[in-house]
Amino acid sequence: MHIALCDDNFVDRKQFERLIKRESDQRGHEVNDMYLDTFGNSQAMLANPLIYDIFFVDMCENPEITGSTIVKQLLAMDITVPMVLMCSKINYRAESFPENVYFFDKPIDPAELSKILYYAEEVKKNSTPKIELRPEGKEHFSVEDSDIFYAVEKKGQLEVHLKSKEVLLIRDNTFNFYSQLKTFSSVFFCPNNKTVVNGTYMSKVGRFHIEMENGLNFLLSRDAREQATQIYNHFH
Repeated sequence: MHIALCDDNFVDRKQFERLIKRESDQRGHEVNDMYLDTFGNSQAMLANPLIYDIFFVDMCENPEITGSTIVKQLLAMDITVPMVLMCSKINYRAESFPENVYFFDKPIDPAELSKILYYAEEVKKNSTPKIELRPEGKEHFSVEDSDIFYAVEKKGQLEVHLKSKEVLLIRDNTFNFYSQLKTFSSVFFCPNNKTVVNGTYMSKVGRFHIEMENGLNFLLSRDAREQATQIYNHFH
């Protein structure tokens, strides 16, 4: 489980680290991986928020960037994992937030921390992984693997076609994009060096081409033929 703490109080950050270490030690064999990243400001955390399974936030020193500000930014990125606003100088309970936002008082009660971490683990087990895309004109865009139909590299950028028929333009290449996707799901493969497709949407595998369910054809290289056949047979 990946935990993010964003707190501009150095002493509180160190105390939280000790609490997480104690929690991990107490669980022993129950927990395989528990990683904590701490931040004194939000910039680095907000650059890649999808890796985290739970957020703990309290920012009090800058009135323009409070814990509320950061949580609202996460919500705007479609982050749905548990978020905990830790009340100290600011009473975050005075504001309205969705049901995945919780409130703790400082100093943190170890028993309450343990409960929310167990809950975050359950949410993780029952959730569908999100894939983060960064299309032109949008800071973040999160999708599930079933949302992606195919992607084609053209003139140094990728056209990512979604099942909704929306097309996202991304400054990336086929290899990097495929490397990202395969960490989330095994349904993706490259029929050639300029294309990534979602294998669940293939309708036919030929000797030199594959056909998608919308009738679109892509060139199939010899090296990708066996993988294409395996994926097609698995889903059909």
